Amino acid sequence: MPSQQILDPICDMIVDVAEAREQGLTIEYPEREYAFCSAGCLAKFAKTPAAFVPKVESWLAMRHDDAHAAESTHAHAAGGELPVIDAGMRAWYSSCRCCLSDAYPAVVDVLDKERATAGEPPTVGGICETADAQDTKAT
Repeated sequence: MPSQQILDPICDMIVDVAEAREQGLTIEYPEREYAFCSAGCLAKFAKTPAAFVPKVESWLAMRHDDAHAAESTHAHAAGGELPVIDAGMRAWYSSCRCCLSDAYPAVVDVLDKERATAGEPPTVGGICETADAQDTKAT
């Protein structure tokens, strides 16, 4: 189980809650437990928590949104749906078609068909295949 982390809103450090708890650097409020990197940060928060709680809440919301986006991406890939073929995916195809093919063979098929429709051959090789060929020559 990954350790729980939280933002120390005083100095912006990311703090492991369990470690801070062991060191006596946490404050428990009804809505959550806050953790700090030092006694100084804890004391400053304790004097005016309302000034710092929104910063922590914002940070937690951002992490939740990032985690949800990552889960959504994995769910789409697992469901057999194609990921979005954006500029990054196209750059990956151009630089290392073999690796993209390992990760997303259906995307490579789509991009190969696009190139064929445009009268261009599919990209060949890639960074890995070039490196493998050089390694083979060296041995």
